[in-house]
Amino acid sequence: DALAKTLARVRKANPNLRVLLTVSPVPLTATMSGNHVLVATMESKSVLRAVAGSLAREHAFVDYFPSYEIINSPVFRGAFFESNQRSVAREGVDTVMACFFTNLQAKFGIDVGASLVAPPSGATQAHARLLSDDGHGDEDDVACEEALLEAFAPKIQG
Repeated sequence: DALAKTLARVRKANPNLRVLLTVSPVPLTATMSGNHVLVATMESKSVLRAVAGSLAREHAFVDYFPSYEIINSPVFRGAFFESNQRSVAREGVDTVMACFFTNLQAKFGIDVGASLVAPPSGATQAHARLLSDDGHGDEDDVACEEALLEAFAPKIQG
């Protein structure tokens, strides 16, 4: 409710506002909930993900980028975490950013730099699928940050 109200207020101030939400893949290290940190982490991430998904479905100017899902996917068997199982390893960051920039490139047809979209060494078939084109057509050149955000959200009707 609080995020929806906040979005409504800032959207009123800037009707062209575009919002890209994501959920951090980093687990909690402590909690005041009274629950074990594992249970608190799963609840926290689940609530945040549900809110982000709901807002993205309800508002054409809001979209969700799946950094949480990419890092925590069972397909990767925890490989994107450091040995402490809390910090995201460089390969995980590279994978998320490669997915982000590849989809920007697919949407806008712009060269965001080969080093940013090259898959990290040892990339798996699942990683390659994450980086695949989402079927959106090319758009005009990017003129500002709002246009970049638009790459991830559906077109606003009307």
